[in-house]
Amino acid sequence: EKVLNHFFRFESFANDTNEYKDLTPLLVDNIVKETNLPDFVVLNTILEFITEASQFSRTLSLGLVSWGSGEKSVLRQAKFYLRKVHKIAPVFDYSRAIANLEILHKLLKKNFFWLRITTQLALIIFVTDRNDPSITKNEFILQKNLRTFCACSAYAFHMARKKLNIDKTGQICT
Repeated sequence: EKVLNHFFRFESFANDTNEYKDLTPLLVDNIVKETNLPDFVVLNTILEFITEASQFSRTLSLGLVSWGSGEKSVLRQAKFYLRKVHKIAPVFDYSRAIANLEILHKLLKKNFFWLRITTQLALIIFVTDRNDPSITKNEFILQKNLRTFCACSAYAFHMARKKLNIDKTGQICT
């Protein structure tokens, strides 16, 4: 968890085409120095994360997410994917993210506006991370890492943020 937290917050793991960068010895050394963990632990953790995250992102980007009918079914499906995201990368407060997901779904219903699951996941993690009192200003998850992990385009992420009036601090502006 310590390794992934540092990886998400301080190292850009996405390239310009929003794919995972190749691991470099410098990147691994940076994380080893910051976390005080052995090289092999850091390397294994990152490789395992990249493998699982790549498979998950590929599944999401293919659009093979099937939604049931009804609001509860849609919320249940979104919770299912949020749980998967947290299992792969436990870098956010899961219980708070579930509460934020329920709020997001109420907001989406009110605005007659629905987002792809990839955008929902990215927004929920963004808002949860930005409103976590235990995180200082410069320790937030890097947006590019978040969008790459959730297979969400920058356009979709920022368009949804703007349409829902969510500012850069993760607050809803009224």
